[in-house]
Amino acid sequence: MALNIMRRNRHPIGLGIAWLACLLGSFTSLTAQGAPDSVWVNLRSGVYHCPGTRDFGITSRGEYLREDIARARGFRANGGQSCTRAAVPDSGPPLPADSLEECVVARISDGDSIHCAVQGSVRLIGLDAPEQNQEPFGSEATAAARAMLPEGAILKLKAGVNPRDRYGRLLAYAWHNGISFNWLMIRQGWAVSYPYDGKTLWGDRFAAAEARARAERLGLWGKNGFACRPADRRARRC
Repeated sequence: MALNIMRRNRHPIGLGIAWLACLLGSFTSLTAQGAPDSVWVNLRSGVYHCPGTRDFGITSRGEYLREDIARARGFRANGGQSCTRAAVPDSGPPLPADSLEECVVARISDGDSIHCAVQGSVRLIGLDAPEQNQEPFGSEATAAARAMLPEGAILKLKAGVNPRDRYGRLLAYAWHNGISFNWLMIRQGWAVSYPYDGKTLWGDRFAAAEARARAERLGLWGKNGFACRPADRRARRC
């Protein structure tokens, strides 16, 4: 009789422990996904990918892990290069102290281009948003940019290493109220990081912003809006 009571009492405890373990496991997985120091492990290939890289978080079968845990479990880095480096702040590039122009926003052309009253067309560096013909994502990215930068908003511009593109547009970084607008569009999930002029300043911050927006399913990431990245769409690769 006593033995039967012990067995009956042991069963709900076991269930409770199993439930707690499951809960903790789910919490750990969610935490790793949102953590800026996590890597994406492709469980099929045994290779892990760094935040901000092309295959981070998108292979069909994988999980988020800290890099040290991934290595301890025998997974190897893509290309043999460790992801471990100095932590990238979850903030945009600070407003430079000099070499700035003031822009009065006349209109928003799309998610990565604006028109200034004096400077004319400006292509924002370091990001790439869906084209207007990539619907509905192009319209959504443009609407997000317009919501953050209404007509008449004043920006501070810093020209890129290459001042203009082949279309004559000024290539620049922009700050609104002291916050990098280039970075903000990526961080909120309306654009991806993209070294437009080949020599992007603050590329590490833009790449980290993309990785975090993707992990948090922000903006177009939550709608699978970047299954075909804008550059790939222009090149007709997807």
